Amino acid sequence: YIYEYSKEEDLSLDIAQVYNDNKNSVYRLAFTYLHSRAEAEDICHNVFIKMIEHKASVFPGKEKAWLLTVTANECKNWLKFQKRHKCEELTDTIPTKEAASQDTDILEAVMSLSIKERTVIYLYYYEGYTTEELAGILKISGSAVRSRLERARKHLKFKLEGENYHAG
Repeated sequence: YIYEYSKEEDLSLDIAQVYNDNKNSVYRLAFTYLHSRAEAEDICHNVFIKMIEHKASVFPGKEKAWLLTVTANECKNWLKFQKRHKCEELTDTIPTKEAASQDTDILEAVMSLSIKERTVIYLYYYEGYTTEELAGILKISGSAVRSRLERARKHLKFKLEGENYHAG
């Protein structure tokens, strides 16, 4: 038996009550899995958004079990993602003032690219995705990814050489 809410019912009060009753349990479970406050908060928000989106599949009186099951699954998915896509922690990648001033020309050149070119440059060079992985992420062909990368490299070279930039 799946309880379905009628459109006439005021769902905001019920959802707010379920949120207030269960937010700490969801957060604590996420923190237990992830050992990060920020990631646990993100998972917590995602879980409650899923609850709102799938409210018809949540049995009345079983909200907490549903929320904790979804939380565990979201955490496991996040951990799998992290394992597949090794990312550097932000604190390790924040440049010093000296390094930031040296990289300003490069950053300005990258930021002046079109959004399509900036995206492939970032995902390819910083996140380390292959062109085929980028094709799946961006939902374009592999040849389109390679074309964007080639155009972006040419634009960067032109912009940086125009500023008398010489790497070496």
